[in-house]
Amino acid sequence: MRRRLLFVLPDLAAGGAQPMNLALARALSARGWQVRLAVLFDRPPTIALAQFSSLPILRLNARGTLSKLRALARLTTLAREADIVIGGMEFAATTYGYWAAYGADKAFLSWTHIAFDRHQYSAPLLDRWMSRLVYRRCPHVVFPSHGAREALAKALGGQPARANWTVIENFLADLAQSGPAPDAKALTKPLVLGIGRLVEQKAFDRLLRAHAALRAQGLDHHLVILGEGPLREALTAQARALGVEESVFLPGHVGNVRDWLRHATVFALCSRYEGFSLALLEALAAGVPAVAMDCPSGPREILLDGAVGRLVPADDEAAFTKALGELLCDEALRAHYAALGRRRALDYTPARIVPRWEALLADILCEQAR
Repeated sequence: MRRRLLFVLPDLAAGGAQPMNLALARALSARGWQVRLAVLFDRPPTIALAQFSSLPILRLNARGTLSKLRALARLTTLAREADIVIGGMEFAATTYGYWAAYGADKAFLSWTHIAFDRHQYSAPLLDRWMSRLVYRRCPHVVFPSHGAREALAKALGGQPARANWTVIENFLADLAQSGPAPDAKALTKPLVLGIGRLVEQKAFDRLLRAHAALRAQGLDHHLVILGEGPLREALTAQARALGVEESVFLPGHVGNVRDWLRHATVFALCSRYEGFSLALLEALAAGVPAVAMDCPSGPREILLDGAVGRLVPADDEAAFTKALGELLCDEALRAHYAALGRRRALDYTPARIVPRWEALLADILCEQAR
């Protein structure tokens, strides 16, 4: 049985989904699968690719309308040389991947990482319409959480009758990169750490308000938010307006997240929605006690309904602020959650997760062979 896979990605940005695709492709390649990756758009990579040098990565460099059509034609040619095409993310990766696989008469699988019912509104109307059309036709979809699966069902008005939807959680991959040492000034106080792109979805405006409220209560600490994005200026202005600009640090995108996690007192997640939250899992693995809003979807499942970390109601900033303050003030409570979090992270090793991918892919190949 041939085992040739083509992963389709929009770009090589350093979010959660793109590195996860690269990590899975690398793991499957090490297990004997023939893997190639096609990158759709002409955008500069922000992932350090040296650790993925064994993977063949093909750049299609799509820009305008004609270039995108040529990219789809090239992708269809690549799909003919594969046994399964994997649209590694929602929107473009799934849409282009599906039509390329359809044109090549090959099996297709969408890996959808996000709470799609919420996330779809971040895309133009045409992209939303095309995505829903493809999902209704798509035979296989993989989600990192049950909540992400429920979100797509909500967006489509139910799971299509013949669709095979599977939950396979993300796993902890060795994606460590070098980078400058954490800012020594930031480390002089107890440190609350947030990680993510500086975008509306991640709701770091909430984290700034919680930080300011706790400092106003006399709880001296620093806030570090790792990530880059279009809301940098707005968040900087908000910190200034709240009078906490001296205690807030925005180092931008960093490759050495683990170095910062080693110094963190508490990890904070206050997103409006997620799909899984690899950053939350990385914090647990590093022994950093976590406070997370119960947003759709992922945090509740990772934290086992709040058993291994503090879980507060979605959008409840008062409860979020209180939980952060309690952890900052209680060393024994932090140690309790740190130990539980480390044990929970053991459920997300590649040795546990990657074989589930292999079993699913083998089933799809058998289905195609019938």
